[in-house]
Amino acid sequence: MKKILPKLITALNESKTVLPQKKITAGFDGFVDTIAKIIKEKKPGREPAHFKTIKQFGNYINEKAGASFSLEIEAISSRIGGNMPIMTNALGHFGIAVNCVGALGHPVLHPVFSDLSPNCKAYSFADPGTSTAYEFNDGKILLGNNGQLNTAGWELVKNKIGADTLIDLYRNSDLACFVNWSEIDASTDIWKGLLRDVFPNTNKKQLSFFDLSDCSKRSKEAISEAMMLLKAFSKYTHVALGLNHNESKLIYQALYQKKAPKELVKCGEKIFQKLGKESVGYNAAGIHPVKTFFVKKPVISTGAGDNFNAGFCAAQLLELDMELSLILANAVAGSYVSTGKNHDMESIIKFIEHVAENL
Repeated sequence: MKKILPKLITALNESKTVLPQKKITAGFDGFVDTIAKIIKEKKPGREPAHFKTIKQFGNYINEKAGASFSLEIEAISSRIGGNMPIMTNALGHFGIAVNCVGALGHPVLHPVFSDLSPNCKAYSFADPGTSTAYEFNDGKILLGNNGQLNTAGWELVKNKIGADTLIDLYRNSDLACFVNWSEIDASTDIWKGLLRDVFPNTNKKQLSFFDLSDCSKRSKEAISEAMMLLKAFSKYTHVALGLNHNESKLIYQALYQKKAPKELVKCGEKIFQKLGKESVGYNAAGIHPVKTFFVKKPVISTGAGDNFNAGFCAAQLLELDMELSLILANAVAGSYVSTGKNHDMESIIKFIEHVAENL
């Protein structure tokens, strides 16, 4: 890591004028997030004590089995939510022009999305869902109400945004992002509509990035169908698929109909072989494991993965190799969770320089 960071810093400094010339179109979710902590106990004259870990909270619930109980939550903030808005907000802070196609409020945008980067342009087809993220030191629990997202299929998207508008957006984009497939019931229908009505008219072999999100509630058949659609998209785009450890296991089980290997490297290798496409850390050049930037006391964890994806996509637009792309992705995520804010590329470079100085 110590030897490669100066190379990344140089590449980013030399590419400062590149990203503002790029365009991205991304979809299709949209949520209003409430960030909260669950109070474990209160004592007079002291700040409330929160559940520190998911395991601690789980044990508390198990102990209450067979009885009723109540807990108090402490709302920390309300903010932009959903994989697409969080990711595109980060990309907008890099100076990239981003078309945000999602459930952001219709016919009027929800006020929370006024906080999107000025470089983000909203194309909304429905009202946003709502989500409460209960944060712990070792992860988070997300409880959501999808609302209109559960019924918003391709016909609604096409009718509200316009087929010609969508063709124009994708035709003029350098990269297309498809995120949060798992939480949008009609996401497969939207993908099929794009493949039928939009991408045959784009006439451009662009880049595309897919992140399915947590597939736990989706059937193996639905996951397999989504994977086959990635192959269909590869006719029109250079496909990259981002998966975390849990998602990679679910994809493996859907593709191979057996339990996934424990090792992430082996799991990723087999997915790559099956799809014949690019996934995070695996491409035709080989395997690229990269360490993360550990943040001891994160200010926020919700949105870390979306910021990782934003960093990876920015790196791909800069044509960085896989190793540098993953390091930049980790840096963007690390910078975000350590401050709770999005940063421009100049600030990301300073974050990487600080990491390099302390290795």
